[in-house]
Amino acid sequence: MTKPTLLLIDDEERILRSLRMLFFTGYTVHTTTDPQEALHILREHQVHVIVSDQRMPEMQGSELLRRAREISPATMRILLTGYSDIEASIASVNEGEVFRYLMKPWAAEEVKQVVAEAAAIAEASFAVRETHGAPSPAQAASGEKMRVLIMDDDKATAAAVREVLPECCELVWASDPQHAMEELAKQDISVVVSDLTLGGTNVSYILKTIKQITPQTQCVVVTTFADTGRLVELINQAQISRYLPKPLNKSMLARNLEYLLDRFHMLRSLPALQKRQSVAPIEDPKEKQVSGNFASMLARLRRGGV
Repeated sequence: MTKPTLLLIDDEERILRSLRMLFFTGYTVHTTTDPQEALHILREHQVHVIVSDQRMPEMQGSELLRRAREISPATMRILLTGYSDIEASIASVNEGEVFRYLMKPWAAEEVKQVVAEAAAIAEASFAVRETHGAPSPAQAASGEKMRVLIMDDDKATAAAVREVLPECCELVWASDPQHAMEELAKQDISVVVSDLTLGGTNVSYILKTIKQITPQTQCVVVTTFADTGRLVELINQAQISRYLPKPLNKSMLARNLEYLLDRFHMLRSLPALQKRQSVAPIEDPKEKQVSGNFASMLARLRRGGV
């Protein structure tokens, strides 16, 4: 059996040596301190997983992963960094579309588990491309009406989304968690646009639960909130698709909604690619319980129960 290929980038040789030791038996491993060489390797080889540092002299990791996404979309992208940088975190979501955001110093077993999961997903992604060619989101659209759910008690968000939303979409606005759950239960939601609080309640658990149940649904966070730790948590446990600051830039919002609506259809038409949206388990015990309760209530509502 052919080993999956792993590409490691860090400007410190000692870090690369330590990482290589974790993976030399199960993977074909490429290492480099040069982001340009990393891009060359991506062009020349089928790379299943790329793991990049963030702060490097020549190119930031988030920028490298953005370029990697363009060169090899099927490759799974992981950012491994020792810095809590809000701008880098945002870029890793909006541009790099990372699978996981991991912090240094790393836990060896966690990194090995994440890379193994990513490699398996990448193998399936490359197989889809070999069978179907490069997935075309626009071709995946089936003509049914798409639904966008807003979870925000800010009227300006609803107005901005309504203004830029394509005619083929139905807009649903929930201003409290109960209403949001009812809409998620009765409708197939393509994109969720949500602040991190709704009616004074932290709704991160809803975003995390959505991705557990319907990984094809795309989640956009719109907020004034800026906390790297919380954003990293949402990347890993909710696979949020975009993080947009308020007040919303309408042209940016329009571009991202169009892209994510296309991605929703692509993922639904090619279920093998939905694993690319797989989320890490919720770590906080209280939030895990709240998420479980929410998922159970959602399931009962979808079955028509009380």
